[in-house]
Amino acid sequence: MQATRARILQILREKGEATAVELATRLGLRAVTVRHHLRVLREDGLIREVRTLRNGRGRPRIVFTLTEAANRLFPRNYEGLVRHLLPVTLSSEDIRQVARSMGQEANLHGLSGRARLSAAVSFLNEKGYLARLETSGNGPVWVEIRNCPYLEVARERGEICALDAVLMEELLGAPVERVSCIVQGDPACRYRVRPETA
Repeated sequence: MQATRARILQILREKGEATAVELATRLGLRAVTVRHHLRVLREDGLIREVRTLRNGRGRPRIVFTLTEAANRLFPRNYEGLVRHLLPVTLSSEDIRQVARSMGQEANLHGLSGRARLSAAVSFLNEKGYLARLETSGNGPVWVEIRNCPYLEVARERGEICALDAVLMEELLGAPVERVSCIVQGDPACRYRVRPETA
């Protein structure tokens, strides 16, 4: 992102809201230059108008704030939070309960066979897994995961890998066998799906 626009977003994050004139003063730029950057940021869906201030003379001053899309650009520490929230040990029932809850979000009710497999992989990709299906004629069906969205936590907490395996079973509606794992140094997590699911 262009440096001035990034700085505008940072100022709006710090202040909550500001006008073009206030931003120009803070940045040491002319208001017309800042308005150009604000127009681009608004077109990109990163800022929105909150209200218009009128003081009787001169042009009305528009007050801007960040959108939710812009808020997502700032650093998050979900990983640190998860490390502190996870209990010391998760029982197999705890793992199944969390996986069931995560799986329900995919809304796969009524789907079976290839339709369910495809929908499950699409859901995993929405969650950042970089998943894909591998099929070969009448051979086994595989789900390959190229990105572990919890990698750093999983390296410390083996339960996370167990959770992912149970999540695969919840999503696919069938038992799976994990034959490789990113956490163990493999390039991907690979799950063999029971043949009758395909």
